[in-house]
Amino acid sequence: MLTPTDITAAVVAAVGEGFPGETVYENLVPRNFARPSNLVELIGITLGEASPGGVELLYTYRITDFVEVDERHNSHLPLLDLRTMLLLGLFAKGYLKARDRALKVRRCTTAHELDFTETTAVFSLAYSRTDFDPVAVLPMMEQLTLQTKMKEDTSI
Repeated sequence: MLTPTDITAAVVAAVGEGFPGETVYENLVPRNFARPSNLVELIGITLGEASPGGVELLYTYRITDFVEVDERHNSHLPLLDLRTMLLLGLFAKGYLKARDRALKVRRCTTAHELDFTETTAVFSLAYSRTDFDPVAVLPMMEQLTLQTKMKEDTSI
């Protein structure tokens, strides 16, 4: 089973490939963040019916593309439009590869502001209902707990 962390890593990698050399932030940007750059955030997961034996999870991401601004905080709108098209093109093939799975791209929509664009991308992945059985999920939860403890131990 893919975790949201696996899928987020795949989205970040795709954005990084589309804008090489630029910073791709996850979930938060620092106060004086770099421009141009992108921010990737998982903003929701929805459970849907796929078949009698399966379910579909919809993962909704917001990708914010920040462009350079001048001293009056104005940006170059044609450049912003081009970057938006490049961002949409990253998902035009219809799927996103994450580890050994391919998530279907359900939709991508954009909203423009003066110095950034927000793209909402929705990806879907089918699972068996048994994938959510506690016996199947417990080893994954134990592994995540171990990784978290290891990070805490090394960050002291």
